[in-house]
This record gives sequence, structure tokens and C-alpha cells, in this order.
Amino acid sequence: MNSADELTTLASWARAIRAALVQAQIDWQPLFAQAGIAPEALADPEARIPLSHTTRLWEAVVAATEDDAFGLRVARHVNQTTFHALTVTTLVSDTLLDAMERTVRYSRVVTDAAGTSVGGDAEQCWMDLGHLPVEPPPAWQAIDAFAAIFVRTARALVGPDCLPVRAVFARPEPRNRVAFEQVFRCPLTFSGPHTRIVFDRASAEMPLETANPALRAVNEALLDDMLRSRTRDDLVSQVRDAISRLLPGGRCTQQAVAEALHLSLRSLQRKLAEQHTSFREQLERTRRELADRHLRAGQVSVTEVAYLVGFSDASSFARAYKRWTGQAPSDAAGCDAGGQRS
Repeated sequence: MNSADELTTLASWARAIRAALVQAQIDWQPLFAQAGIAPEALADPEARIPLSHTTRLWEAVVAATEDDAFGLRVARHVNQTTFHALTVTTLVSDTLLDAMERTVRYSRVVTDAAGTSVGGDAEQCWMDLGHLPVEPPPAWQAIDAFAAIFVRTARALVGPDCLPVRAVFARPEPRNRVAFEQVFRCPLTFSGPHTRIVFDRASAEMPLETANPALRAVNEALLDDMLRSRTRDDLVSQVRDAISRLLPGGRCTQQAVAEALHLSLRSLQRKLAEQHTSFREQLERTRRELADRHLRAGQVSVTEVAYLVGFSDASSFARAYKRWTGQAPSDAAGCDAGGQRS
């Protein structure tokens, strides 16, 4: 199990907490001092704070405000710059489901403890807001805030009447249940097996007018750089980095990735299985995300994208991309059938 002293969160979380305390007319400085957070750390947009400190801060805030739903109030003070490029990337996604997937992929930019995932069935899709095994665990209010932020993002994307089908929270039922009802506006369950926000799949897959592939590509490049700097010890991230480097020209094999990471093939397979994934799954995900980024940026032809993501020819790539997304690469790239930009 990880120690909360070893994991960090963006200092912007603490800035949002400070803003909510100021609005509530509560002296924030003693609470930050109690948590061991220096005021000067809030001035640096790149600063990170040990998770144990932010957990202590949440505890001090709840005690001072006597509001165990204070995380929902903090969520109102998160703006488009709070989480750096992550917020912009989600706001220019193609669909709400697309925004959910990007939030999951880049959530560790915000906190090292993130353990989010996306799931679904034919009728619904959902985002689980979990965390890595860590002692002490993150405060319930931090997870409440993240859930509220994403529901607010969904309404910004789809419309003000976008409502989750239901929301399940692992936390005990709060004293201030009304605050949750006002924010989520859907059936609520507390003391559940997980924290999960559920949406109607048809609504989550509707194309969004705010989609902006070029802007998304720029911000994803920034997030990838940040993620690499935060997850050097994360095997899945290392595997994806190795896959990205080896894909051009079809040089990416499981053995090649194992060698790049100085692991035996069997050790790589075992370690990935421990993370509930596989080389094939990570290869597929990395190929799809890289292909999507290259195509929507519109800087190279379909044939060149096929090469960059490890396919021997454009037709094989086109079949794979159709299976992944339901559309042809040329449609995604705004290209003609020959792979040239129109």
C-alpha cells in the first residue's frame, strides 16, 4: 500500500479550498497551517502538495465549517485553469463519453492517487471515481468535489438539463444530503461499493458542437508531458510510452517492449496482469489515441498516420480505425479517400 506522504496533488486543489473558505467568511490561514501547507505554495501553478497534507486540510475544513458536503462548495471554485490543460481538453471533446475517457486518462495529472475508470453497457455508461490503495485514504470531500466538477462539465458540454441517470457514492450518507440532491439532481445512493456517476449512453455519445480537434491535440500533448513526469514509476505508463516509441514502421512487439523496459517477457505479462490489463489492451488503446490525435490535428495524411501507429498499409489501418470508432480515417481527418486533406 502507498503512503499518502509519497503521493501528491496539484496545489490548485488547495487554492479552490481557500476560495471556498473565503466565500464562507472563514479564516483559512490557521487551517492551512494545521495541515502543514505553506501559503506560498498556492502561488505556484505547478506546485504539488503531499496527499497527506491535503487530506488533513479537508479534515480541518470539515471540522471548522461543520459541513461534510463542503467538497461540493469547493467544486464551484474550480475553473478552466485550475487543472491546467485537462479542463480545456475535456471541454473540446467530441462527445461526453469522449470527455469521460480523457478525464480518466489524465486524472493522475491532478492527483497521483487517482484510480478512475470508464465502463458501460448497451444502455448506460459511467465513470468510477476511485483511488489507489493509500494510507490514509483521500478525504471523501475530495472525491465529492471531483464528482461535482465532472457533472458540471457534462452540463457545460451537453446542456444545463444534462442529468446523470444515478450517482453512487462509497462515502457514508452526509448530514447535508440536500446539497448533493441540488448538485446531482438524480437518484443518489450512499455507502455503495464504489463512487460512480452514470449517464444515458445515447446522450453521452451525441456529437458535441464544442468539439475542437486541433485545440484538443495541443492540450493533450501538454498533458502527456505532464503525465510522463508524474508517472515514471507507473508500469502501464511506461508500457504506453514504449509502445508509442516503437510503433512507427511496425517495430512494436511485446518482446520489444519488454526489452525496452529491461524486463523479461513473462515478467512484463505478470506485472500487467497485476494491473488488470494486458499488452494487447494497451497496444490497442495507444494506437487508437495516437491515431485519433494525428488525424484530427490534420498535419499528416492517412497513409502517414497508418505508418506512425504501426500498420503496414493504409487499408489495414482503415479497417482497425473503423472497428474502433465506427468511421473511416479520412472522415475523422477531413481527408478525401486517397488520404489527402481536402
